[in-house]
Amino acid sequence: MRLSPGDFAVISGAMRSAAGEMGEALMRAAHSTIVRESRDFCTSVLDANGDTVAQAEGTPIQMNSLSSALDWISDKYGLETVKPGDAFLLNNAYENGQHLNDIILILPIFDADDALIAFAGTIAHHLEVGGAMAGSNADATEIYQEGLILPSMRIDFEKDLYGGPIEQIITANVRCPDVVLGDLRAQMSSVLRGKARLLEILERYGREKFITGMAELQDYSERRMRAVIERIPDGVYAGDDMLDGQRAGDPLVPMRAKITVRDDEVEVDLSECADQVVWPINIPLASSQSGTLTLFATLLGPEAITNAGTYRPIKIITRKGSIVDPIHPAPVRGRMTGVYRMATALKRALGVAVPDQTAAAGCDGTFSVTIAYKDGGQYNMFTEILAGGNGGAKGCDGAEAIPQILSNTGNAPVEAIERGHPFVRIREYSLIANSGGAGEFRGGLGIRKRFEILADEVLLSTNGDRHQSDPWGLAGGEPGSRTAYIIHRDGQEIRIDAASNQKLYKGDIFEMVISGGGGWGDPTSREPALIQQDIRNGRITIDAARKSYPHAFEPGVAAE
Repeated sequence: MRLSPGDFAVISGAMRSAAGEMGEALMRAAHSTIVRESRDFCTSVLDANGDTVAQAEGTPIQMNSLSSALDWISDKYGLETVKPGDAFLLNNAYENGQHLNDIILILPIFDADDALIAFAGTIAHHLEVGGAMAGSNADATEIYQEGLILPSMRIDFEKDLYGGPIEQIITANVRCPDVVLGDLRAQMSSVLRGKARLLEILERYGREKFITGMAELQDYSERRMRAVIERIPDGVYAGDDMLDGQRAGDPLVPMRAKITVRDDEVEVDLSECADQVVWPINIPLASSQSGTLTLFATLLGPEAITNAGTYRPIKIITRKGSIVDPIHPAPVRGRMTGVYRMATALKRALGVAVPDQTAAAGCDGTFSVTIAYKDGGQYNMFTEILAGGNGGAKGCDGAEAIPQILSNTGNAPVEAIERGHPFVRIREYSLIANSGGAGEFRGGLGIRKRFEILADEVLLSTNGDRHQSDPWGLAGGEPGSRTAYIIHRDGQEIRIDAASNQKLYKGDIFEMVISGGGGWGDPTSREPALIQQDIRNGRITIDAARKSYPHAFEPGVAAE
């Protein structure tokens, strides 16, 4: 059967609303700032085959990851054997998970005849999953050193959770069990909310329309994506970018991508990316797939409905043993660092194909910091993900202090951090003048954040990139600024690596300087009035403007 346009609009809208309501339930019940404030999670509705139907606005790198996890689960258990009361739980990066902090919980949903009709799934970044360090272990050389590994497990939702053996195992292996279990309970609440909403849709419209509505929504998204791909000229397009080395001065790590467009289909070849590395920036296959698919989904525009149909026209090729498809047990905790640089290589290739639809490089990274303090045997810790500048694009300057294409994480309010973690105080949170690359449309500004440490023996772990390479400009635009992490101690500035573990002491200031975005287009084409506005607003100094935009200071042009 086919749905009427009215039924399709209502049922597809209800599916999307269910996924969105799951996200709201998770966020409101969460305990950690990384979930509650930064929204580092994703919630999805999937069909009985495990294919995504609707996804809430969350962290894009996690989109479609639940479908990938169900592919593994299906091979391991067989979806035809699933029964009421079952659920699935995992975080294993080598079983189509992301990294160990991202715990996946999926609940099968059955009709009144106990026939499987759908899945409600969540993935959330957990503050702490054990391992060698309180936070991110930048020195890990194997995934075993990164925390508790939960293989893909078929569990009894009621008996194994809610104080059962799964929760007991987690409690025994993490430093902040109340926070971790609080966020896991939020995921449980979320999938139950999804179950309730989907059963309401089923009851109202019946099984046939319910199943058909899911399939038609996927087909609609596929048509949308194919129409976008058809507008890209057929051809082969290559792009590249560089990851920072493990330590300052180490060789950079090359990322290379090739995109082949034929009619309404795309083949993405990542096989020429560097071999896997010994430090934790390797990218699990599921993350490489999600990152690639997310980048193409951005071409659909803000009203896009992304699901399994969106991704049907896109084929991805990787090489086993490469950084984008590592061999177990390579460490993967900082996989967002690697996947962002994979994505910017892809974006550079798209910039060759359709420069008018492609932005220059932004800071394009996950610049995360975990700060932990142990007081009386109890850990108090938080993770924050900072944003920087977006790249400029034809028709608009880059946005500022905004998450990049794969993250979409929110700003953690200063008040929330200081209230819950009395061992730090935020001394500065500001935009950085002159950090956006010059162009007809300039890059967005980077940001500076300074944490004052109020206790001794505070533990710091960091992740990031762009300390050793520039966010590139496009179509003649200039690059944006670089990132730096600096500890101010006793009048000295100590620059630390992008991924590192440090001890901080009372009176230290830890400063994060995040990249601005690259510019788009020839800077000599920028309108003098926009340059004058940037000077007036403090986004660029007069000296920097004279250097990058000399045409604005010619006689008769009043940029000052």
